[in-house]
Amino acid sequence: MPDCIIETTPEGVRLIRLNRPERLNTMGGTLIASINDAFRSGEQDDSVRAYVVVGEGRAWCAGADLKDPAVEAFPGAGTEGRRAEAIDYLGGAGRTVLTIARGSKPVIAAINGVTVGGGLGLALCMDIRIASEEARFSTVFISRGLAPDFGLSWFLPRLVGPERAAEMFFTARMIDAQEALRIGMVSRVVPHAQLLDEAMALARKIASQPPSALTYTRRDLQYAMSSTLEQHLEYEWANQRLQISSPEFREGLAAFLERREPDWGQAWSVDTGPFWSQDR
Repeated sequence: MPDCIIETTPEGVRLIRLNRPERLNTMGGTLIASINDAFRSGEQDDSVRAYVVVGEGRAWCAGADLKDPAVEAFPGAGTEGRRAEAIDYLGGAGRTVLTIARGSKPVIAAINGVTVGGGLGLALCMDIRIASEEARFSTVFISRGLAPDFGLSWFLPRLVGPERAAEMFFTARMIDAQEALRIGMVSRVVPHAQLLDEAMALARKIASQPPSALTYTRRDLQYAMSSTLEQHLEYEWANQRLQISSPEFREGLAAFLERREPDWGQAWSVDTGPFWSQDR
């Protein structure tokens, strides 16, 4: 079986199933390469308008597979890995995070179980997290003699605050789904049996929105994480000027004036271009 199972629904939702349940969906084998391929190919496919990522088995993703010597799973392992890391200023983890962050379409993590270490970083780089009541979370790195990667030390303080993040990093304690909800790490907690249905329903709602407006909205939210207010206002207005000239806005305005539901079926004609340059 492949390490990722990928399917796209008629409504435009790409469902990505992390499929190493016997290894708690740790990042070994071809899992990371498959995740990257799923998002990169989705960027080229206009029928894909949103993503849902869920884990098979009792984990969402338990981080790096420390028993797997493959360079993709743990890039610092072995001479080949050290050489690759020496010339890669981001590392494989960073490149995966940027692949997701640079995308133009919203991403939902449907967190079904244990999510720790790099797996937690992977979840936090997504736009929305819905957790099963059985989900559990930990930064875990320090208990393995490691510092964070997968962007976890960038995303976590922004979601839960620097002091709470520091406590989570320094102790590596496990937190349950309800605590994750209380501190703002996930947006909702649902019964385990309803997790995928809830995530797919939200993704279908998102996928039904005008595509280029979705793209610009996602980019506004991403840019806000690191810009000053003045920089962000300039960026926001540049995007809005483009959207005002789009067929989506014309259709949205006409639908409002005519008191009908908008038809976005013909609106995917605006080239939004790449978010960031793919080069350093």
